[in-house]
Amino acid sequence: MRAGYNEIFGGSAKFSAVTASESQTAEVGRSILQNGGNATDAAVAMYFAMAATLPSAAGLGASGACVVHDAKTRGAEAFVFAPVAAPGPIKGAAFTVPTGVRALTLMHIRHGQARWEMDVAPGEKIARFGAPVSRAFARDLKAGASLLTDSEARRLFTKDGAPLNEGDNLVQLDLAGTLGTIRRGGGEFFQGNFARVMSEQVAQAGGNLPVETIRNTVPKAGPPLSESDGGYRVYVAPSPMAGASALAGWKGQAGQGGGVPTDSGGFAGFAAIDEVGNAAACSLSMGQLFGARVVVPGTGLMLGAPTADGTAVSPVVIGNPNNGEAKFAGAGAGSASASFETGMIARLTVNEREVLADVLAAHAGRGGFVEAISCPYGIKSGGSTCQAGSDPAGAGLALLATRR
Repeated sequence: MRAGYNEIFGGSAKFSAVTASESQTAEVGRSILQNGGNATDAAVAMYFAMAATLPSAAGLGASGACVVHDAKTRGAEAFVFAPVAAPGPIKGAAFTVPTGVRALTLMHIRHGQARWEMDVAPGEKIARFGAPVSRAFARDLKAGASLLTDSEARRLFTKDGAPLNEGDNLVQLDLAGTLGTIRRGGGEFFQGNFARVMSEQVAQAGGNLPVETIRNTVPKAGPPLSESDGGYRVYVAPSPMAGASALAGWKGQAGQGGGVPTDSGGFAGFAAIDEVGNAAACSLSMGQLFGARVVVPGTGLMLGAPTADGTAVSPVVIGNPNNGEAKFAGAGAGSASASFETGMIARLTVNEREVLADVLAAHAGRGGFVEAISCPYGIKSGGSTCQAGSDPAGAGLALLATRR
């Protein structure tokens, strides 16, 4: 089943779903769930797919945070890859050390169940053989292509001096090579020969990213920031990320406001819940639209920018540490206030039992786009009231992944 912004599960089979702020990414996540992966596998696959489909907001150089609720261990874990500025600029632009691949590698080791290659391969395929420019990426190109003065970026994302349009085929062979290397082992990216190659390529482009910096810049894995809700806990990203803002939205505190974005703003998000109650959600930021606006030659890797917006992200996951039940997984895009809005949507759909489609329609992108999966009575109740939604003001997609 497929819907642009909402699906309500009404069948007798067990429920599982994905949602993402870019449509092709959601399709990858659904395929992973339908082929035996769990929610963590779907999130890992969506991360690598989005690096190919929405590099303006989710390139491999993005900062971010993921939260996983593990139904088997009944625990939750946060994986935080906060922005860390590289020692020197590249082509005059400050940039961050890419640590997301390292964080997602660890997340898969601890909580995934499918083979690593299965999770990385879809993104590699998209990059290698090409895919149509989605509406989400077309929006970003329209807003930000004029900012891309870097020759590699312009070669990839423009044609005859104009930005690619929705539906144009986008092939990224260098990125496919990088993802192929990652598919053979995530450690190669941050500890192996690829780290050396990336360092050398940055140096040749006039930047400064020593191999030792790549190897020694380590993302954090540990307990999420959380809030009790009866027998459940609301899990968000810990400091320095914007988990406190997400909890403020959950508690119904005064909103941060903001208009409806017209592009991603350099923010992206995706979430998954599988049929046994595992949940995973990730929020990413390039620091600004197209990040540092530089692609590392020979790698296809879009670098992030070390701005305050790099930490203004947090997913929201609600799980029960007593029985492994899950109720919610969501993440925002489009604005630095999207984390607050995600917490608010969680409260309205879980605690106040409002219909997700109605809430998202009323929200309509104000303060950011929200991607959400909500099971107000818990997924183990049979899923008859579970819903998956993508903000109608955005350009994302929510999909059921139930195997009947």
